[in-house]
Amino acid sequence: MVARWAARAPDAPAIVHGELTIGFAGLLDCAERIADRLTEAGVGPGDRVALWADRTPNVVCAGLGIWLARCAYVPIDPSYPHDRVRMILDAADPALLAYDGDAPGKAPPETARSFDIAEALEAEDRRAPGPPQLPERDDAAYVIFTSGSTGVPKGVVVEHGSVANYVAWAGAAMVRSGSGAPLFGNMGFDHSVTPWWVPLAHGKPVEVIAGTWDQAALFAPRAERWSFLKLTPSHARLFERLSQPDYRAVAECLMLGGELLRPELIAQIGERLAGVRIINHYGPTETTVGCVTREFMAGDVPGDVSVPIGRPVWNARAYVVDEELRLVRPGEPGELVMAGASIARGYLQADERERFIDESEVEGAEAGGRAYRTGDIVELLPSGELSCLGRFDDQLSVGGFRTEREELRRHALSVPGITEAAFEVVPGDVEVVRATVVADPGVDRHEVARALRRRMRESLPAAVVPKSVDVVDRLTVNSHGKLDLRAAERA
Repeated sequence: MVARWAARAPDAPAIVHGELTIGFAGLLDCAERIADRLTEAGVGPGDRVALWADRTPNVVCAGLGIWLARCAYVPIDPSYPHDRVRMILDAADPALLAYDGDAPGKAPPETARSFDIAEALEAEDRRAPGPPQLPERDDAAYVIFTSGSTGVPKGVVVEHGSVANYVAWAGAAMVRSGSGAPLFGNMGFDHSVTPWWVPLAHGKPVEVIAGTWDQAALFAPRAERWSFLKLTPSHARLFERLSQPDYRAVAECLMLGGELLRPELIAQIGERLAGVRIINHYGPTETTVGCVTREFMAGDVPGDVSVPIGRPVWNARAYVVDEELRLVRPGEPGELVMAGASIARGYLQADERERFIDESEVEGAEAGGRAYRTGDIVELLPSGELSCLGRFDDQLSVGGFRTEREELRRHALSVPGITEAAFEVVPGDVEVVRATVVADPGVDRHEVARALRRRMRESLPAAVVPKSVDVVDRLTVNSHGKLDLRAAERA
């Protein structure tokens, strides 16, 4: 898709960063240079390349270059703590680590093999240009690490066929006019896939914003509005508290995903969303960014408790089932199983099959092939849309990050003096994680709380580090067999 635009509109802007603009032909040339250097370094089809994902034009080019070498990129956000970076590198076992040597900020970790993107682009000698070597549909495009139920992050392998299907749908849904999209926020999870690849695949530029959630850059007056802006509901609530941005002045479409979308958030923004198309966007990483969506306008917000997640995207199928994978009746809650082109290949770890199944295992399945048990409780509404009611399992979702409670618990129990731990998400302007822990008698409870937060900051993304820690004498189990954190608080 990107190569077609390089041929059709070579001078059209593809990457914008401050005063710098790179056209589509320039983007493809840079990507081919990077692919050449990767090949010279002995990297080949099927290899994984860790990408130290500073938000820079060079990194955007490198993603395409890695693909032209028929490799998969493994994005690592530089804000990740050292322990998490090391776990990802150990699990991904990349052929090398690519980084932008011109980028300011945190340097990448030392590895056996590193690759400086800036240095590769400065090299003058290269092979004679020719048609780019394009990846195959079944090639891995990227590997993104999510929280693991064993307490260790696990890599989700997503293929080009799934990415192309998602990008084609998203472009048709959101890129109708406008000036592309801003690339901002954490590039270590799949929030970045949408603003990175959807504009480029549809002939629009990516505007690279180096600052994390840079309000001045996102919401400054523009001559032409963004084609779309993608946020998590938590960050939209944060922006409401800080600046109450006027979305209608900067974006034609607002995509909200990563968490349940509450109607009151849309009501709070109010007239500043007038005329802006809103897309509620649902999907675990295992279903390639987003697999079910619902479009609406601010004046007609659907749903009471939460906005329905809607209907499957192109070439995706949804089933609402019971524990035996039998279809439940419309209006009854059940687990959402997704199938079709959006389903990832699986996990890097061969023994981590977990929720990946064959579609034929579902009663009444339309076809066979990959399917994924999401662990989310949904119901089929009379309108034919899906509404998400919560989760069956022990995952938490905060700011677009899905994390297993067991991973949080494992880190907590590594802190001396802590004998048990539980976690919950506390709603508010920005959803945060709260920890409740049991400590040995006689220990300094304040020091235990500080040690827990310190330990988690060393290993976890900032979004899932508990903002508050309650130290209690015991945890209480309620009649449903679940930990009752409020009873523990009273105790």
